[in-house]
Formats: sequence, structure tokens, C-alpha cells
Amino acid sequence: MAGGTMTRAATVAFLHGGSHAQLATLADPALEPYRIRPVHVRTGDLDDIRDVDVLVVADRLRPDLLTRWTDTITDCLGRGATVVVFGENNSGDWLPGVREVSRPTVFWWWRTGEDHRLRLRSPDHPAWDYFSEHSVIWHYHGVLEPPGRAVSLVDLHTEDGERDGSVLFVDETTTAGRLLVTTMDPVYHHGSGFMPGATQLLCAPRP
Repeated sequence: MAGGTMTRAATVAFLHGGSHAQLATLADPALEPYRIRPVHVRTGDLDDIRDVDVLVVADRLRPDLLTRWTDTITDCLGRGATVVVFGENNSGDWLPGVREVSRPTVFWWWRTGEDHRLRLRSPDHPAWDYFSEHSVIWHYHGVLEPPGRAVSLVDLHTEDGERDGSVLFVDETTTAGRLLVTTMDPVYHHGSGFMPGATQLLCAPRP
């Protein structure tokens, strides 16, 4: 209730492929307050996402099935929705102005002592009110070059210390909406029950 008027709860849709990790994530009681609308990438109707305020594109969707949805997803951005695209979805093939290149990842750097080469960026961005360092530095499946005025939150660097690309960025200027893209795959790891940090990224607020 605000100023005597009822405020509408945001509608949140979750585009998924029915994998064990995705279904386990949807069944997590911690996400119940969001009243998420599950939409299956194979059997769902495009109208299932046309009116949502927030659309989450689960990681690791089959590219041949995701293709049917990409125009509608970009339409969501055009009308002002927030769209979150997780990793291994070939984002560079269909998101406007985004380039993506695969990279070998350092899976267990906290055990081996290797430098993960991930660096936090844009410390004054409001997104850092929700993300902790632990939630955004675990691993990745490539680097992104976002549209020109997008803001990278986490960059990968080469062994020589040069910037290689972004693994997490926010774009609030290219379209009327807000786009968050990462090459991390938190749904898979949260639903599978392993990988420190994945759950924190998926659930966003600081622990």
C-alpha cells in the first residue's frame, strides 16, 4: 500500500527447459514469494512472457528451442521490462549489440590457489546493493562485449593482466528496459547443489 493505493506486485517469468536443475530451482521455497510464472521453452506460448515485468532466461537452454523466443524477449526490453539472461545461451547470437566468445574456465581456483582473474568493476553502480563479491566470482563460460554504454560489473583479465571481456553486465541505455547478462550459470549449479556463490547470484540480495 502506498499513498492509499494498492501497488501491483511485479510479474516474474522463468523461461526454462525442464532440466533437473531448473525444476529444482523452481521448487525452491526461497523463491515462493516471487510467485514465479514457469514457462517451458518447448511448450510455452509466446504470450506467456509478453506482459511480464521481469523475465529470467535460465541458463543452458537448447539453442534450437530458444530461437523461437528471442524476438519476443527483445520486445520485452523494448517495452521496459527487466530481462536477465544467464550463461551458455549464445547471447551474442541474438541480443542486440552483444558479442560473446567462449573461454576455458577456472573451476576450482579456491582449491588450487590459481588466480581466477575476475575483477569487480563499477563499484558505485546500484547493482552492488544486491550482489556480493562471493555471488559474482566463482566461474564463467565465456566473455561478453556489451553494447557501448552498458556497465560491466565483473571483467575477466588475461594472464598478462589485460582486460579480456565482461562476465556480467547491466545495460539500461540501449533499450527502454533493463538487461542483465552473464556467462555464469547459477540455475544449473543452484539446482544441482554445488558451486559456492551460485545461489547468492541467483537470489541476488546480499547474504
